[in-house]
Amino acid sequence: MKRIIYFFVFFFSASFFSVYAQENLTLENFIGLVKRYHPFVKQAQLRLDASQAKLLKQRGAFDPKLVYGQSEKRFNGSTYYEKEQTQLIIPTYFGLSLKAQLQQAEGNYLDPENQIDGGQLYGLGASIDLARGLLTNPRQTALKQAKLFTQQAQEENSLQVNKILETASHAYLEWYKAYRTYEIFDQFVVNAAFRFEGVKKRSEIGDLAVIDTTEARITYNQRLLERENAQLELQKKALAASNFLWIENQPIVLTESVSPKFDQANFYSLFGTDTFDIENHPKIRALALKQRQLILEKRLQKNNLLPEVNLNYQWLSNANPISQFNFALDPENNTTGLQIAFPLFLRKERANLKLATLKSNDIEWEQAQTKVALENKIQALFIQKEQLKKQEVIANQMAEDYQMLYAGEKKKFEAGESSLFLVNTRESQLIEAVLKSISIEVAQRKTEIMYHYAVTFPEIQTQ
Repeated sequence: MKRIIYFFVFFFSASFFSVYAQENLTLENFIGLVKRYHPFVKQAQLRLDASQAKLLKQRGAFDPKLVYGQSEKRFNGSTYYEKEQTQLIIPTYFGLSLKAQLQQAEGNYLDPENQIDGGQLYGLGASIDLARGLLTNPRQTALKQAKLFTQQAQEENSLQVNKILETASHAYLEWYKAYRTYEIFDQFVVNAAFRFEGVKKRSEIGDLAVIDTTEARITYNQRLLERENAQLELQKKALAASNFLWIENQPIVLTESVSPKFDQANFYSLFGTDTFDIENHPKIRALALKQRQLILEKRLQKNNLLPEVNLNYQWLSNANPISQFNFALDPENNTTGLQIAFPLFLRKERANLKLATLKSNDIEWEQAQTKVALENKIQALFIQKEQLKKQEVIANQMAEDYQMLYAGEKKKFEAGESSLFLVNTRESQLIEAVLKSISIEVAQRKTEIMYHYAVTFPEIQTQ
């Protein structure tokens, strides 16, 4: 259930934010809250944690394994055999598996192969694929790919976090725009009410025509309707901005007592951008990491064209190696094995290699296209924000000029040299100019934010 919290402003401290009741919420504090508490930001971190869990899973392929086996047979009071075998298998990064084992066997009808002098047989050896698994192998490739995937997840996490922060910033600016619009209409409602009362009194003493009272009342009611619409829009935008505000898994709803506070200096401090190299863009780096994974896959599939040549060798001794380690120096006591396998047509292997090659070529084209698209997007945003800066100056100047015209027209009306119609016309032009100025200001700030998040990315801290 949502809790309605009337307002909080947040300052950096040892715990990142301290909270106390206040009427203004700055963009800086708004973004700070989103970074720390928003569920989508936490979800992005969960995806990064998932990639690290996959890496841990692939590292598990190199975990030593302890294997114990036991079997026995008893029939008609006779013990045919009792056999036990304990093995320690240690996989290595280069496809070599080390093995140590202890065998025990006894019984009246033991297979001669299993008869052991002293009852125990110790073994130490290794197995390796001298062809297909020597230079690379599925276990090694999977680990390398998992490491690259974790790095790729970090880059993609940066993109996800930036997208969330950009959307949240835009929601704040829309709230700010609606608030400024409401303030303007609220101010002109007061002006229209004052003018209506003045016109009505002047009409009563015969200084103005009765029709001027009607016109003043129409203008007053029009401003009331405009303010009502502005208030409704403000409530909608405040709720939209509230979607991004959470504290300790609890949502915050911005009420009418809360207002946005926009500071020009803090804005450029927060969203200032430095020079940027397109090669450092997380999307480009993520694709490069993906390509490296596909190169590893291609190398593995190419290696699978080789035959399997599995060689096993194990030294044997019935002496405890802990007390007499030199048992291994006698190469005459051993077991050896050689197994060779080679598919005659290599259809599956050739198909897998072709698919890996096609994927690698596809990612190269994607890299090239993505790089061009990003460069054009960033350049377009830069041009747009610079053009909007110029438009903002012009719009502000127009608003100031309309303010002067409006003030002059009011003075002329008060002196009896103008009409109420002209005053209302000047007022409408002024409102339109001010709203246009606010709209361009917000559009320019949005573009600045989009440009910032297109070229600036957070440092992702892995756990």
